[in-house]
Amino acid sequence: MSHLSPITANEFVTKLPDLPEAGRWHELHDGLPVLLSAPDDVHGTIVLNLTRALATWLQGQPVATRGYACPGIGLHVKSQPDTVYFPAMSLFKDGQPFSQFDRTIASEVPKLVIDLASSNDRRTDMRLRTTAYLKHGVEVIWIPDPFKKEVQVIRRSAHTLALGKWQILNGDPVLPGFQIEVEKIFAQPKWWNGELPEFSVVQE
Repeated sequence: MSHLSPITANEFVTKLPDLPEAGRWHELHDGLPVLLSAPDDVHGTIVLNLTRALATWLQGQPVATRGYACPGIGLHVKSQPDTVYFPAMSLFKDGQPFSQFDRTIASEVPKLVIDLASSNDRRTDMRLRTTAYLKHGVEVIWIPDPFKKEVQVIRRSAHTLALGKWQILNGDPVLPGFQIEVEKIFAQPKWWNGELPEFSVVQE
């Protein structure tokens, strides 16, 4: 693909429907469209578990400070040449509520990004991705790793934490009071058996 001319983020959005897989799983890396591995069932399980846990917690928060999560929205993290990543989930707390929902690429910077190290291509580039998120202005990054069954927590101006499945992931400082057992993040959802998943979510 090195012979192709770099395109901008706006041109990338326009071209997405014409790309293989109708643009699904594509990102823009230094001006060039890149097709990542399609997420597997484990990837989907982690996203589902975190989505349910966050939704439950957010619903119990005051509307004015609640925030909202957007799955799979693009983040324009670098320009000239443009780079657009699509993390699994981005949580916004500024601006108008739900203003980012219908956008392909966010016009605001999320407070929290959840990006999964669930395939070789995502794992290989994860350090580059997290560095770009921090430079973009993201405050906290969660990286669930289904191979190690751990979650890395990266905060601005703080040491990176690696939480094992016996530990608790908390939402500080973006979601103060949110907690979930790391083990629950990787658990097979109980709705396969007709039950609701059980989350250790604590509100303070």
